[in-house]
Amino acid sequence: MFLPWAMTIASMAAESPVGHTFLQEHCIHCHDGGNPEGGLNLEALTLEPSDTVNLARWAKVFDRIAAGEMPPEDEARPETEAVAEFTRITSDALLTAWKDRYAKHGRVGGRRLNPVEYENTMRDLLAAPWLELKEMLPPDPESHGFDNIAAAQEISYVQLARYLEAAEVAIDGAMRLRPTPKPTKVRTWFSEEGRYLGKDWKDRYGNVDNRPEWNWFWQQPNNAQSPRRIRNSSQRVPGWYRFRIRCRATLWDHGNLLPPEKGQVAWVNTAANRILAKFDVPEDEDGGIVEFTAWQREGDLLEFHYATADDRMVSHRTKNKKDPEVARKAHEDFMKTYRGHGIAVDWFEIEGPFADESCSGKPANQPWPSESYRQLFGDLPMRPWTEATGFHPPQPLNLPDLTANKRGLRETFQLPPDMMMVVSEQPKEDAERLLRSFMKRAYRRVPEESEVQRCLAFAVEAIDDKACFQDAMRLAYKAVLCSPDFLYLQEQPGKLEGHALASRLSHMLWRSKPDSKLISSADSGELLTDAGLQKQFDRMLADPKSKRFISDFTGQWLDLRKVHDTSPDRYLFPEYFSDNLVVDSAVAETEATFATMLDENLPAKTIVDADFVMINERLAELYGIDGLKGNAIRRVKLPANSPYGGLLTQCSVMKVTANGLTTSPVLRGVWVMDRILGTPPSPPPPGAGSIEPDTRGATTVRELLAMHSQSETCATCHKSIDPPGFALESFDVMGKWRDHYRSLGKGKKLDLVVALRNVKYRQGLPVDSSGITEDGHEFDDIHEFRKILVAQDEQLARNLTERFLTFATGASVSFADRDVVESILEETSRDRYPIRTLLQRVILSKTFRSK
Repeated sequence: MFLPWAMTIASMAAESPVGHTFLQEHCIHCHDGGNPEGGLNLEALTLEPSDTVNLARWAKVFDRIAAGEMPPEDEARPETEAVAEFTRITSDALLTAWKDRYAKHGRVGGRRLNPVEYENTMRDLLAAPWLELKEMLPPDPESHGFDNIAAAQEISYVQLARYLEAAEVAIDGAMRLRPTPKPTKVRTWFSEEGRYLGKDWKDRYGNVDNRPEWNWFWQQPNNAQSPRRIRNSSQRVPGWYRFRIRCRATLWDHGNLLPPEKGQVAWVNTAANRILAKFDVPEDEDGGIVEFTAWQREGDLLEFHYATADDRMVSHRTKNKKDPEVARKAHEDFMKTYRGHGIAVDWFEIEGPFADESCSGKPANQPWPSESYRQLFGDLPMRPWTEATGFHPPQPLNLPDLTANKRGLRETFQLPPDMMMVVSEQPKEDAERLLRSFMKRAYRRVPEESEVQRCLAFAVEAIDDKACFQDAMRLAYKAVLCSPDFLYLQEQPGKLEGHALASRLSHMLWRSKPDSKLISSADSGELLTDAGLQKQFDRMLADPKSKRFISDFTGQWLDLRKVHDTSPDRYLFPEYFSDNLVVDSAVAETEATFATMLDENLPAKTIVDADFVMINERLAELYGIDGLKGNAIRRVKLPANSPYGGLLTQCSVMKVTANGLTTSPVLRGVWVMDRILGTPPSPPPPGAGSIEPDTRGATTVRELLAMHSQSETCATCHKSIDPPGFALESFDVMGKWRDHYRSLGKGKKLDLVVALRNVKYRQGLPVDSSGITEDGHEFDDIHEFRKILVAQDEQLARNLTERFLTFATGASVSFADRDVVESILEETSRDRYPIRTLLQRVILSKTFRSK
């Protein structure tokens, strides 16, 4: 009996990579339990479907051996047949393990709405696009490049408390219980508060009260000075308002007003940095009217920001600050010699509130309450509460506790003396009717009867206790919004049923719940067909809500969320110091470029090589492109010799891969390998250290790296990391082309004036953007390196397809998913991997349509 048992074990061992003779002969002596190379102990490496960490390690072992990277070159090379046999066995074992896991648990674990999805879903569910909730929720950890990965998500008491708090804020904000306000129109000007707009405002810029002249702005106050506040005397009842501004742009030339040579941009924002509108300032001599619609909270402080002005003042005052006449004369003398752009503002007009955004351009007698109210209470009316109603007083909507109050996220409704209540003649019947409708939209399916009754019980108990109808419903709605059926995507192992597929598709393309058309497609079964899924894919990608996908996907894939993490040094890069316009424009460029790639189904190589850019005037100036004016992002064809085009060399990418002092070939090289090629290098070993930038100009980054990489351990990794980084060295910290570095020590003095001041930096050592890739391809600059990347368009497409699949499903691409990716690449190779088609094939894949 012993012999058959032993033979069975031997047979199993022969078909498993664990303990295989190939590992014993070629790998174990470096990767054993003593001091394993790279921290990989093959003796302890198991292969179990439940252990996804070790499954990923086995996949890495497979990849390194199949690619010939292991065993290393200085070790005895195994026979080709032995490598083929071991990789076959490893591949079969991994596929078996993953498929077993998928059959039992599904590919994706329980996936919760992340903060972005939660905010979008609440906005759509409640028809309340003004809700700002994501900052109230703890951020989810990033895994495999994204923050919506189910395996990395956690749930805790703190998170549940935050979700409950966010639900209260959302419901209270959507109710908007107040007497119907009558819209008013007020015309206003700047406030005179603050040091900058203080006692000498009238002397310098005209009389505000009588307004015999417009209010002129030539420079931006620095951070220590008060912002330009708008005197907000509107009702400030939370709602939609129409803003109108009469303003003009001009050029001050030694006392003469001339037409502007460059477009000027202004913003209106709140003190909490919520931007209401960005706009080009009209250039008409008599001024023009800028008009926009925005949501205004009750306590909003409005500010005016001159975005294209310099952020620093040139000192032109005398030391005798107590003598206003001396100060005035100093200012007049300065303005006689000053030449620069400015803007003038005549007045602001604020009209509102309106019930909904669509009403803002219509007559002022639009119906109240708003659509958000109707999402909660349908056609039920509201009226003032009195003791005679017999109900308890309405609960105040501005509950005292709250972090949300400190953040300014909760609207502070002042109910007394006109406390309002929702009126229902049949409260229990209405409660059940409204709750069923709400739960169907919130749960993205028809709720089960037990679920309805569980939530309804909260409302019924409050109704029996004589609570106002809205207070009773608030309890039921909160129970719905804190339920796992709302917070989690409901999916079962195997093929997704229609409503689960609808939710997965909508959370991919809209980052939110399905709409009625998508639900109808699921109800009819059409969504489960290829044609039905394709139809919804095309419809949803054409919808404006797909901008959420564009923004969130690019923000994480390309690290755009980190674009504000660093600021260029004010002395090395004065032209960028505090230039929020260029940073915001850079993000808009990347998003618009990716949207164009999808819309026009451009090939994968466009990621690194395109003959166009999506830019505005500020970016055109940065890229050295003439003839563009205005803040609007638009398509511009590039000259043949341009170093720009594609995502690789854009301003946003160059900024997130640099610090404020200098660029780093290491950071940029790792970024290119990971985000563009999908072949991230191994993490640096402990104690590897880093290089410090030399702003004195004594050495280049290349020279510092050469010293850093003298050890064999460092040199091995830097052979693959540094070349992509070297190719991008001709772009400074914001993506502007350069031939020399800048230094604050050695170098040629420059006779340059930037931002009204002589520069402090010097022309440093020349930039060398040449290199040799790890596989021996030489290049002199970004043009030649780009050709090397274009030749790898299959790998560009593979990386993008894997990221689409990861983002769409909430799970990383495992060894078992590789066949799906390779199939998509094979189907699209003839057309050079069109980007929209790649996304479409991901959506139509069996992997996307299964848990």
